[in-house]
Amino acid sequence: MKKKFAPAVLAISLVALLAALFAVKNYLYARKPLGLTFDAAYYFSEDSSKSGVWAYEKSYSGHQYYLYLPPEYRDDNDNPEAKLPLIVAFHGSDEKGQAFKYGRIFTGEDFQQKIFPKGAAVLLIFSRINYFTDPHGTALLVKNVCIKNKCLDTTNIVGYGFSQGAKFVAEMACAEPELFRAVVSGSGFYQMTPKEILRVLPIQFYWANSEDDKGIFEQGMPTGRRVARFCKNSRYVQYQTRHHFYVELKDKSGRKNKDGSDETFMDWLCSVVNE
Repeated sequence: MKKKFAPAVLAISLVALLAALFAVKNYLYARKPLGLTFDAAYYFSEDSSKSGVWAYEKSYSGHQYYLYLPPEYRDDNDNPEAKLPLIVAFHGSDEKGQAFKYGRIFTGEDFQQKIFPKGAAVLLIFSRINYFTDPHGTALLVKNVCIKNKCLDTTNIVGYGFSQGAKFVAEMACAEPELFRAVVSGSGFYQMTPKEILRVLPIQFYWANSEDDKGIFEQGMPTGRRVARFCKNSRYVQYQTRHHFYVELKDKSGRKNKDGSDETFMDWLCSVVNE
């Protein structure tokens, strides 16, 4: 009798095991909701002004930032129906004077028309010293910017960084995995632990390093390969002679689009924010 029921018991056990593994996978890859925490020091500003298409603010927490909103929403930033994606850009160390070149990648008319039907918002954060520190505090700043601008979609935030800014945005993703839908790391060198990899599985990564970027490549490459292998819809791009670079819209990922054309960073980013 025991032999007769053994195959059935084995089959049931295998089905139960597969169901459990499927449930665990779904749990690990499911994005958790972002909780918005109001903090007066991060919400209120001691200084603010307009500079062309950018709105400048300095919060009482000491953070300085510039926010770009598509023209339609500059006087309608409390419109929750807009649901604009938000790209948060982080410059490299000692680069405050050049920080705008990263923000401008995403504010051109062509980009704004392609990225999302209503365009995208861009948040350019300046480091408080010569490099970025305090991932939890910076995440709190982003959350309070979202509270102030209800037109932003808190489920559709992309972090973009170059060099130390790339290292920092990856560190932020590990510290606050609910914050970002996607992270872009150009010449980054954050080294994730296995535990951190598990925390960021729901995040989509575009990670790029160059072999001749000595000291940076050796640190960043292992994590880039791991996030591309394990994280949802992620890319790792490795160059031979690009040295210390930031990710550009025309960069090719090494993948193909459905129409057979080469996938660019712009193609990948459009797929991310419009999923």
